[in-house]
Amino acid sequence: MLKYKYRAQDGVNQKTPLCSPFVRENRGGNEKVFSKKKFLPGNTITSFASVALLLLFTVFIGSCGYSSKSLLRSNVRSIYIPIFDNNTFRRGYEFDLTKAVRDQILLRTRLDIVDKDEADSILFGKITGVDENVLIEDREDNIVESRVTVTIEIRWVDKRTGRTIVERRNIKRPTEFIVRRNETLTSSGNEAFVKVAQSIVDAMEEDW
Repeated sequence: MLKYKYRAQDGVNQKTPLCSPFVRENRGGNEKVFSKKKFLPGNTITSFASVALLLLFTVFIGSCGYSSKSLLRSNVRSIYIPIFDNNTFRRGYEFDLTKAVRDQILLRTRLDIVDKDEADSILFGKITGVDENVLIEDREDNIVESRVTVTIEIRWVDKRTGRTIVERRNIKRPTEFIVRRNETLTSSGNEAFVKVAQSIVDAMEEDW
């Protein structure tokens, strides 16, 4: 047997089972049944909370850098990368840098590296500076720690139209090396080439 509670409000007798999810009202002999849910303030709070969570999720996705836009144009699918020019006295660096750039493009983009005749685009590059700065010397003036900075410039061209897609000058990335760890200018230069190659791909994506 259901137990009821009675309350009077505005001259209306209300008869409600304690365990019922509904409210019964008797107005002038006409009994009406209403759902308790519509009277619960918690439902409004839940709705606002759901909307807030949805907005928060949307902002979070945006902050993570998700995008439906490709980093590289869909109409350029291949690239030819000739050996970079080298305007410095550090011979051989152009080969190491060109290899590092090719590796980064294969690793981070969907572009195919092909021969010149088959390519949609060409990436030209030039080493314009390789600077070494001494950071620390010992008491006998021997170099303990030094820094090498490789500076380059690039120009990425659409071979079919001749239009320049990206052109950047003075791309540089410094790298430190410690002589006592048997690190050399050559090994540090190779690390700098990887960093510069990463900067080149960044520039290709940003300006695209």
